[in-house]
Amino acid sequence: MHYSDSFSRITQVMKSSLIRELVASTKNIPDLISFAGGFPSPATFPYQQLASLFEEVVKNEGSDVLQYGASEGDILLKEQLMKWEGYELKPEEMVITVGATNAIYYYTRCLINPGDVILCEAPSFLGTLVTFDALEADCQSIAMDEEGIIMDELKDKVRTLRQQGKNIKFLYIIPDFHNPAGITYSLKRRKDIIQYCIDNEIPILEDNPYSRLRFYGESVPTFYRVAKTEFHPTDIVTEVVSFSKILGPGLRIAYAKGDKELIEKMVSWQQKVTITPDCVAERVVARFLEKGLMEAHLKNICEYYRPYLQKMLDELEKHMPSSVHWTKPEGGIFLWLTLPENINADELFIEASKHKVSFIPGSKFYPEGQERFNTLRLNFTYSTFEQIEKGVCSLAELLKAKL
Repeated sequence: MHYSDSFSRITQVMKSSLIRELVASTKNIPDLISFAGGFPSPATFPYQQLASLFEEVVKNEGSDVLQYGASEGDILLKEQLMKWEGYELKPEEMVITVGATNAIYYYTRCLINPGDVILCEAPSFLGTLVTFDALEADCQSIAMDEEGIIMDELKDKVRTLRQQGKNIKFLYIIPDFHNPAGITYSLKRRKDIIQYCIDNEIPILEDNPYSRLRFYGESVPTFYRVAKTEFHPTDIVTEVVSFSKILGPGLRIAYAKGDKELIEKMVSWQQKVTITPDCVAERVVARFLEKGLMEAHLKNICEYYRPYLQKMLDELEKHMPSSVHWTKPEGGIFLWLTLPENINADELFIEASKHKVSFIPGSKFYPEGQERFNTLRLNFTYSTFEQIEKGVCSLAELLKAKL
């Protein structure tokens, strides 16, 4: 049986995750120093608290949580999330999902027909670009500066696409400690984008896995919060929040909040794809929030990660040639390096792996045909101080040799 002859059209052309393939390609290299993945440090996982809660939940609430659950998500978790969010939100404006990618998939599935345009940042998260690609969307990227998407670039892109008769369905953004770029949108840029999207009837999908991982400085309200509090009434923003970088990616708990009618349709897709989120994990997260454990936990995570970010910034400053530039985030888990135009980070990736250092080439974070090849992403949360020191030094030496 040759199944390849029977694959659907979209399956035949669908791309796999290049990040996972790149990480896998270096997996068996002994003593590899990897800045490639987006893994949180296991040292930040609240093992004992979660173990205790899993035992407690199954023992005391097993007849409920071991049964099929609600497709829209556990009502007790929703109640705790509404308290945690700290502002008015209704249960029907929220859906719990099996990770953030599922929420993004359902949102996109609700809105996109093949060929419809999704506006995204340049660069953007590859995992989401793969999702958009699987749904046959036309992703069009827009350049950013240190404050977010450049407004003139956004306006020019929208004008050009509409002159071409393109159907723009929504704008996808990662505004806090951006993956991969590391930047955080300024409050002014958030307001400017919201106003522009309201005026031009372009919904906004806000991907928010990192905003609570702030190590320095003052937090900036999310697009969703700004839209709700300063542009009321508007449901133009749908926000997706993940617990993967906070409690642990293995829990597979995320949620989306937005317009009631849109959320209902997302729930309909969840009914068809996963039926229900993990009921036990949902209730464990609900009890974690209910017991008031989250704020102290977040404080511990930020205190743990802060010196690792500073260590990588210090080592970059110490070793990198002056023609290499990088973002200086106040949180999150990534840094973004821009190399001289004549250096190809895809080629550098191969050379670096031979020197036992790994990263993700920046070209993987752009829609096909819109790539930049002189950029790369570094993760600082999964390495030791010694690995950061040695790995950055090795990478710098390779770049100096090329220059």
